[in-house]
Amino acid sequence: MTTKLATIISYVFHPLMMSTFLILILVIASPYAILPVGFNVTGAVVLIALIWITTFLIPSLSLFILKKTGSISSLTLYNRKERITPMIYTTVMYGVTAYMFSTKLELGVMISVFLGISTLLIGLTTLITLVWKISAHGTGIGGLIGVVIASNLVLNIRHFDIILIALFILAGIVLSARLKLKAHTPAQVYVGFVMGVFVSFVAYMLY
Repeated sequence: MTTKLATIISYVFHPLMMSTFLILILVIASPYAILPVGFNVTGAVVLIALIWITTFLIPSLSLFILKKTGSISSLTLYNRKERITPMIYTTVMYGVTAYMFSTKLELGVMISVFLGISTLLIGLTTLITLVWKISAHGTGIGGLIGVVIASNLVLNIRHFDIILIALFILAGIVLSARLKLKAHTPAQVYVGFVMGVFVSFVAYMLY
């Protein structure tokens, strides 16, 4: 894997994109379980776009603002201490988004649960980042896998085996990319991944 390819992979499968990928997977594989009654294809596209805007675009814009104001030196957040402020902002934004979806928008309880789990994972990652540079990419892709596994126990996702295999292959690619870029040590990406899988699975099942 080249450094350029590793960089592209890191951006495409950014941790903030995991909520969008999760909703996309479930809309395709188990639409009647995830979408509100009466939703059509257009409604599904609007839902995915809304998730993308609230969980990726808006938090990403905050990174650009922090960069412009000099609060962070790079959008890649290579420095551990520089990660703390953006991650706190992101945790708050995800929490507000989860609250809005659960109380203001009638889009089904499952979406609120997924956003709540995302908020929990980001919050835990932020707390750990205070003392150690855990991999947010590892936590993100691990969280995606954990929720998909737990969801299958309840929703009976179509083609689950194929989806799960593809996600584990993707996880290997993403973690390898982070190691290639020397953004993290092996321990940081593996701990992030395991925490993501475990916390998201347990949180979903407890709910």
